[in-house]
Amino acid sequence: MENEISTRMIARRRRTVLIIATVFVVFLATSLFFAFTSFLLVQRENSRRERCDLNLARLYAATVEYCETNGSYPPAFTANSNGERLHSWRVLLLPFLGEENLYSQIRLEEPWDSEWNRQFWSKTPNIFRCASTPIDENEDSISKNKLCAYSCVTGTSTVFPEDGTAVTPDDLVDGASNTILYVERKKPVNWMNPNSELTEELVCEENKKIAKERENFASWHASGVLVVFCDGKRQLLSEKIDEDVLRLLLNVHDSHDGEPEPTEDSSNAESAEE
Repeated sequence: MENEISTRMIARRRRTVLIIATVFVVFLATSLFFAFTSFLLVQRENSRRERCDLNLARLYAATVEYCETNGSYPPAFTANSNGERLHSWRVLLLPFLGEENLYSQIRLEEPWDSEWNRQFWSKTPNIFRCASTPIDENEDSISKNKLCAYSCVTGTSTVFPEDGTAVTPDDLVDGASNTILYVERKKPVNWMNPNSELTEELVCEENKKIAKERENFASWHASGVLVVFCDGKRQLLSEKIDEDVLRLLLNVHDSHDGEPEPTEDSSNAESAEE
């Protein structure tokens, strides 16, 4: 009788130990799975951000070539004699982005949305697309055309005047390193649309909102918005950057006494330019 009871107790203890061991193994496996998944997600986002950084680096390099060829930065848009906007700065950069063939097919004398030019809406160069933008946000809901995630900022004293005139490097009173050239935008647009650029007032108005409520001057990357300055420096601007500092960075004619509030500098800025 005692032996039978002892045998039952041993069996019960074994079952208890087995259950505890099983629970521990499942817990450990689950923890490792989630840790590994989180690691992969972080690595994937880092890779996407690097690609976005490289896009901005290439846009800067193309803009430098444009300046050397034309003596000025590209205007925010081109217009006809009636003041009708025809094409975006992005179209003007095509020959300097290795897209000469695409550029040669676009009819520059016709509006971006003419019957002929509409066929190129679906030809969005990859350089204008951010890999972190969700698929449903990165495509036009009707045409499924890929959209553009980068913008200039127009204003009375920005690198891209709102009247479509062109600024020269000599106009950068504050210096190229203190003047923003291009920015990310969270809500992408048609890459050929000359009416889609962010304005200084819109940027500053959105900057007052909390990050999750922003639609334009915002990013799918965490903690800030990637921008490129007129000297080629890329930086992740803090979501909490002061409005006065932001305006100083956007304008070419204001004295700049402060530094931006970066979340961090782009770590591969030098390698991207080489």
